[in-house]
Amino acid sequence: MSSELERRLEAMLDDAPEPDPGAGEKALHRALQSLQPVAPSHRGLRTAVLVFAAAVVLLVIAAGSLAAAGALHVSFGAKAKPRPPAVQLTLPRGADGIAGIVDGRLAVVTKSGFRLQGLPVSAAALSPHALFVAAGIGNSLVAMAPNGRRAWSHPAGGKVVAIAWAPDGFRIAYVVHAGHRFVLHLIYGNGIHDTTIDRSVRAVLPSWRADNLAFAYVGGGGRAVVYDLGHKTHRVVADAAPVTHVAFAPTGTALAVTTATSVQVGGKVVPVGTVETLGWLRGRLAVAVRGGLTVITPKATVHAASAGAVAAVTPKLVIVRSGSRLFTGHTTLLTVPRNADVRDLQVG
Repeated sequence: MSSELERRLEAMLDDAPEPDPGAGEKALHRALQSLQPVAPSHRGLRTAVLVFAAAVVLLVIAAGSLAAAGALHVSFGAKAKPRPPAVQLTLPRGADGIAGIVDGRLAVVTKSGFRLQGLPVSAAALSPHALFVAAGIGNSLVAMAPNGRRAWSHPAGGKVVAIAWAPDGFRIAYVVHAGHRFVLHLIYGNGIHDTTIDRSVRAVLPSWRADNLAFAYVGGGGRAVVYDLGHKTHRVVADAAPVTHVAFAPTGTALAVTTATSVQVGGKVVPVGTVETLGWLRGRLAVAVRGGLTVITPKATVHAASAGAVAAVTPKLVIVRSGSRLFTGHTTLLTVPRNADVRDLQVG
């Protein structure tokens, strides 16, 4: 892990905005509204009710403050449904962290031994070296250190559906489902300077260029677009449409885009079959298709069958799902119910 990167990231997070002070007051107001009026029959009962109400007020003020910081979510009313069984993730050898969403709940494991499980989220992404995790919680974008020592929350104006950290960790591109459309935002890694980049996009994960100065996304018309941070320009970069995935190479400026059945990279269109996901594996473009993985290089296209469906292509490994088991090589990373929805798998 880069100690310099960690130092710079933590310095940025020291400047993160404080939680909204009104959150505690709102929680208190909701709690007071939830209390049913009592008609006391004598002085002792009235005193007991007042003591109980005071205790509830103090509890709600504390809970509201924690909720504002993203550390606690409080609800009043009907008894909450029992949580599903916890998901146990296994960290691959040599990785800094692994994260995924199983049936709408986040699971994170880092090499420090920390585990975060069961948090309801709409999207999630690990920062470089798994120093932090960003997630869509309610209608906010929330970032936290895996050990919870720092956090910030930014109102997103809708449900966050895709999150992408820049390679240096200093910016985050994210997509929000706002009303009847999807909106693309850019925010600093410490939760400040949120900017709307495009008010009509597709719900596709953005991809950052290796130099941190541009990222690709899919516009509302289904075309791949590159946004240049320095010049603040939007440029359509491929004829293919509708685009289903975009992925910049980990080095250089090569950009790969997919449609439902083909890949376009370096000006070349390669038919590959039904595309499931896309990524760069050890510097080579890898496309997950039904029944296996297709690796595309400037000189050749090679298809390899897999023992199950490819769930994710990461820079160093491929994660395959077969029934209830998700694995890489001989290592089982996760076991889930056969009908479980698993997405946003990442290895940092």
